[in-house]
Amino acid sequence: MIGIFLVVLDGLWVVDTYDSYYTYPKEAFIYLILGICLTIISYLIIQRKRKCVTQIKNKMIIEPGIGKDNRVFINKMWKLRVKIGNRMVGCSLVILAILAMFDVGVAISLLQPMMFLGMTGLSFLYIMKDEGKDIEEENIQPRSHKLRNLLRLIDYREHPFSLSLILFIIIVLTFLLSKQFGLMLSLETSGNPVYVMSLPVGTNILSGLVFACGFIYIIQHCDFFGIRQAEQGESKLLQIHFFEIIICGSTFLIWLMISIVALFTSY
Repeated sequence: MIGIFLVVLDGLWVVDTYDSYYTYPKEAFIYLILGICLTIISYLIIQRKRKCVTQIKNKMIIEPGIGKDNRVFINKMWKLRVKIGNRMVGCSLVILAILAMFDVGVAISLLQPMMFLGMTGLSFLYIMKDEGKDIEEENIQPRSHKLRNLLRLIDYREHPFSLSLILFIIIVLTFLLSKQFGLMLSLETSGNPVYVMSLPVGTNILSGLVFACGFIYIIQHCDFFGIRQAEQGESKLLQIHFFEIIICGSTFLIWLMISIVALFTSY
């Protein structure tokens, strides 16, 4: 979790401060590399643990004598998500309105951090909540060996390296390296944008998916802040894939076009 936080927070800072630096400080590279290394190390530790521990499937794992499962509280929060969400949005708007009276720039700059916190909190509640019934899904594997390998690659219950995380890292590296090589990225953050959304906005939305994929991997293999390890079903995974098609697909195309334009205009 620390590794993912380092990657995402460093990446969002890099994207949001693109116009503020001629070249990024070396700390931006260090935090990104450190976050990636921590994520890989955690994955290797869990893989080693999986070889030594017999997996208990199709039910929630609650070790005796440890205490109550905080998933009960998460379930209550999820049932009241609309009410809680409306109150939080209302409080946020009031705070932003008050700040706007004194400094409009500060109020606008807080919009993206608030959106990031909201997406992270919602993805946390959704992944950590109980699915309401025992997972009785039949494990039907396709006959094609290539298709089975593809399904394993996008099964985020088996590894934390999701498409959203990989694309997020690629975008952040593009921002960092563009400064090093003197390339200018046209981010379309003002005026009449060519694309449906700007690359910084797409990257901020992408960060919510990164955390959702990280949460589903963590709770599949270990306890997390008093929430007991639980086998995750296909439904959550499929819904994550659905959002990936929309968010990752559009963000990737925008990144690709901006990168191509920057390369051609540099010559």
